[in-house]
Order: sequence, then structure tokens, then C-alpha cells
Amino acid sequence: MGYSAARARRVAEALAGVPAAALDVVEASDPQFQAVGRLLRVHGLGPAAALVAANALVSYRLTSTGEEYWTEFASYMASRSPPRSGAETVRLMEEFLRGSRGNRRLLEQKLSRLRRASPLLDRLLRSPLDYLDLRRLVREAAAALGARGDEKTIVFAAKMLHYLYRAAGLEPRGAEEIPPPIDRRMALLTSTSRLVEASPSEIMARRRRDAVAAWLEVARLSGIPALRIDAVVWLPAQRIEQLLRQGLDVAREEYARRLVAYTKGLVRWATARRVAEELLYLPPL
Repeated sequence: MGYSAARARRVAEALAGVPAAALDVVEASDPQFQAVGRLLRVHGLGPAAALVAANALVSYRLTSTGEEYWTEFASYMASRSPPRSGAETVRLMEEFLRGSRGNRRLLEQKLSRLRRASPLLDRLLRSPLDYLDLRRLVREAAAALGARGDEKTIVFAAKMLHYLYRAAGLEPRGAEEIPPPIDRRMALLTSTSRLVEASPSEIMARRRRDAVAAWLEVARLSGIPALRIDAVVWLPAQRIEQLLRQGLDVAREEYARRLVAYTKGLVRWATARRVAEELLYLPPL
């Protein structure tokens, strides 16, 4: 059990070659960043913060990619009046989820989560600047949902608020202490990198905490804040499973090409290729 310290060092050494300026560029390239930026422009910071956090807390078991789902969400919410309370945020989310193409599963479970989070959503809406320290959001969301602070949707809410604040020209704090969310795509990379010797399904079901520990160590060694490492490794891996079926080198080549493109060339080809080789070290178990 646990994670491979040797593999964490190798992955971190590769990621250490990513310049700091590339972090801002790759995040801004994320369709999820563009989705929250749209809500910010339409509704303002408080309502956008409540909507973004609410959607992040129910962003699991999706029926589309995360990029596609957040674009759908932003299009729907941008056409509606902004919520004026946590309760209105939950009502808007219920209307959206009942017709969503990308989030159809476990609807009643997700609505229950939103109702429990309603007081937090209300505070976010009315006082969004109180949550510039993202660790406060993690603590309060975990308390509201009776969850650990490293649960996927809770740290994902912190990531999406990080995006929102940066879109607003603000500097959120605490990203170095919050782990990246371990979704199916990150579980796949955790397996192919051999940070954890397990299949993606096993990582999602029983080894999630090992994956969290592994990525926190990669972040520490690479110098990239843990919550920000997610965009660098996650975004170029869209539909990487299909590419892996064509062969490891095909997948590495495409991953590296995307990393260069998403960072607008700030990550050079040699660095991108090295990152791809360490993250796609072996086929998934």
C-alpha cells in the first residue's frame, strides 16, 4: 500500500521544468476556467462563487467530459437571473440538473448534498472575499457534508473557486495545501505513472488516499502548488484512454503536443515530452 516515492521523484523532476508563467496560461486554456469566467462577467463575483461551488460539489459520475459539462453549465446559468441566496442557488441547480446532458446520475443524492451545503453557498454569495483563503472553503464544505477535507468534490470546489478568483484578478491563498481532485482521469494518470501500483478503478474505489498522498508529494518536490498541478497534468489527458489503445508512444506524443499547445509554447517540446514519458510511463494496470 502507499505510493512509490521513486516514481514521485521522477514525475516531480519532469514537472519542475514547467515554468511558473505556464501555470497561468494552462489554467486560462481550460474550458472550465472559461466557463467560470463567463459566469463572473454575467452575474458578478458573489452569485458566480455560489453557483461554481454548488456545481463543483455535484460534479461526479458525469456522462460527459468535465470540459463539456462545465460549458453546458455556464451556458445554462448565464441565461438565468443570478441567485440571491443559497436556497435560490440550490433551486437553480435543481432545475439545471433535471435537464442536464452531462450530469444525469444519482440526482437525488446530489440534490441532498446541495441542500446540506445551502448555508455555505449563502455565505459564499454574500461574502465571496471571505473565501480567498481556499482552505476555509474546504473546511466548511467538509463540515457541511460530513466528509474529509480531501474528498474529490470538495477539493474540486476549491480548484474552481481558485479559477473564479483568478478570473476576477484576485490572488487566492492555500493552493499549496489542497490536493488535486482525484477523478477518473487523474486516477488513470496515477496508474500509468505508477505513482500507485493499482488500476484506475482500484484507485477510485480503495486507493484514493494513496493517490492524494502521491500527488501532494509530487507537488512538494516539483514546487508547483498542489491544487495547481491538476490543470498541468489533467487538461492534456482528455480522452487519453483511447490514445493509449493505439500505443504508449502515440499517447505520449499527443499528450506532449497538447501540453505545448495549452501553454502556448511556454513549455518546450523536450520538457513536454519528458512530462509525457513520466506520466504515461506504462500502460494502466
